[in-house]
Amino acid sequence: MEIDLVYLWVDGNDPVWRKKKNNYLPADRQLGEDVAGECRFVDNDELKYSLRSAERFAPWIRTIHIVTDGQCPAWLDTSHPRIRLVDHSRILPPDALPLFNASAIELGIGRIPDLAEHFLCANDDTFFGMPLAPDFFFDPEGRPVIRLAKQRVRGKNDTYSRLILLQQTLIGERFGKRYTLAPHHNIDAYRKSDFEAALGDFAERAEETMRHRFRTPDDLHRSLCSYFALATGRATLRRVGRYNRVAGLREAIGCLLSGRFRSDARCIPLTAPDYAAVLRKYNPALFALNDGENTTPADRERAKAFLQSLFPEKSQFEK
Repeated sequence: MEIDLVYLWVDGNDPVWRKKKNNYLPADRQLGEDVAGECRFVDNDELKYSLRSAERFAPWIRTIHIVTDGQCPAWLDTSHPRIRLVDHSRILPPDALPLFNASAIELGIGRIPDLAEHFLCANDDTFFGMPLAPDFFFDPEGRPVIRLAKQRVRGKNDTYSRLILLQQTLIGERFGKRYTLAPHHNIDAYRKSDFEAALGDFAERAEETMRHRFRTPDDLHRSLCSYFALATGRATLRRVGRYNRVAGLREAIGCLLSGRFRSDARCIPLTAPDYAAVLRKYNPALFALNDGENTTPADRERAKAFLQSLFPEKSQFEK
């Protein structure tokens, strides 16, 4: 089975890109931090370390596609045979560009030239935490393993929470199956054919989303494709929690007593005081370091230093 890896990446520190984004902000500029704030676009060099983690722990990945708006990390070796830079113009309608809405950009992933049928989609702040085999992401029949976590969005008013609730509602109305678990904010598995089938079922809404320059609660989101695959029997559900990788009650009790768990995935806010302590406690196979509205420049510097300590060696994808 050939498996590709797809990233969305933006250098929000680039003054040319920032000027372009600001030119397209609404006249009143009344967009929330979770939609147009620095935390949505700032580059903390996470992609470099995510690629280092992929090289170390998932060397079986075939091709790495990095979707960008005409940008390229200065450290990236674009001549490497496994690296592909994919400009927005190759996968999105010309009249929709430029886009600053990750939800909209992700809807074009299935159009990436030469994308493998089986692929992983990652934000640049997500990382492989230990050696993983392809069967962590795809079951024996080649169906994606969909990881969902306990719902923490119901009743929330932030854009992302409303957006996830919308995907659940759309799938519930379409298939009569209501999912009440939320995406785990980490590296997700897909099949291109499932991705295309899901967006085909919601084609009109997908076209509308692709023309929302900034994220809105009415957007389609790639999690719709995960819920769609589950609802149509094209995927396997795995609930993410503290004990995903525990075999039996005895091990679970041991984890509980020791205060050290074994999780599939863990999302760590950059405001957390001790990133290493969280990793020791949850021992996740995948982890994310999540920027947010309350993140400070000092937090971002701490995160860079932490990632450098975890993944100090250059990958083959760097100059």
